[in-house]
Amino acid sequence: MIDKPQHSLSVFSDSYETAREQFLSEADAAGAIIESFKHPSARCPDGAALFTDTAWLGPRHASNVMIMICGTHGPESFTGAAIQLACLKAHRPRTSSTAILLIHAINPFGWAHCSRTTENNVDLNRNFIDHQRKPLETDLTKPVQDLLRSSNARGPRFTKIILGLGKLLLSAGSSKLLNEISRGQYNHADGIGFGGRSPEWSNDTLQKILHTHLKGSKRVTIIDWHTGIGNYGEPCFLCFDEIHTPEYNRALQVWGKGIEKSHTNYSSGERPDYQGLLINAARDLAQAAGAQTTTCVIEFGTYSNLKMLKALLIDRWLRIDAMTSRPALKEKLKEQVLRSFYPIDVQWRASVLDQGAKIFSDSLAALNAWEEEL
Repeated sequence: MIDKPQHSLSVFSDSYETAREQFLSEADAAGAIIESFKHPSARCPDGAALFTDTAWLGPRHASNVMIMICGTHGPESFTGAAIQLACLKAHRPRTSSTAILLIHAINPFGWAHCSRTTENNVDLNRNFIDHQRKPLETDLTKPVQDLLRSSNARGPRFTKIILGLGKLLLSAGSSKLLNEISRGQYNHADGIGFGGRSPEWSNDTLQKILHTHLKGSKRVTIIDWHTGIGNYGEPCFLCFDEIHTPEYNRALQVWGKGIEKSHTNYSSGERPDYQGLLINAARDLAQAAGAQTTTCVIEFGTYSNLKMLKALLIDRWLRIDAMTSRPALKEKLKEQVLRSFYPIDVQWRASVLDQGAKIFSDSLAALNAWEEEL
């Protein structure tokens, strides 16, 4: 059940350009240190430049750092950006040892072009691997990718794909099939979940940002905002630290039992063996800087697994196969992808904003309390 709106929904935007303008304006008003990283080659659909922007609030060499990242996947960017903007507007009080780092539009191409991928059809959230030692294919990789690429001039061939996946489900089982679709793959550049053959610009940019800002940090909390997994309008907490480690136990204390229950949001009942996740790379970079970490991917649920799979297939088709298709059809399908990850429903947005604000507040309080316990 989604509650009635509690906050102004003006923090939600309808374009990358508008969201960026709002972010920079509010960051400046909050007295943040702003840095902008211009993409060297990719552009907006209208030819304008693309940027990843950061806002740092608090002492420059804080021992506690709260990081929020948005924009890993294009259509999901709006939601994380709205939560960031609401936090900036609140001008939350900070202690002398705590800072907040907001990373806005880490994949600006995907956001501006309404695509989950980068300019190279790379899923950024599968790109953070050692590309000299990329994960091997399984026996399912090629047949699954061949099936997912089935399309014609009107879009993906949904019936063929769903029937084919049904057959693979019977032979391989739901856990293996979901894992194959979701984990990431590194040989089929025109497929789903392609993790790339080298680090993307967004990958390199994230490393630069964290290397610069985390010098001297001792305790770092990181949230990467996403949408698409979980119950409609409700948060789904995904912690990728090993169970019973100090990192996992801290996540459990900060975000509660939802950490333990996250696997139930997958149809197979098991979370895929994701490769190359941004959150893990950010964690490792923070730890390399000498900090202890508490990290989480936080999703807000939208629609059914089947509807989300269709959105993934359309997204791939628009990037790879739609070049000669009618512009009106492409715009219609692009809108379908966007609304699958970013519902226009006022109550959904209000629920996301209320819960996102509470998650941020609780996370910041836990970070400050963590210092006091030591």
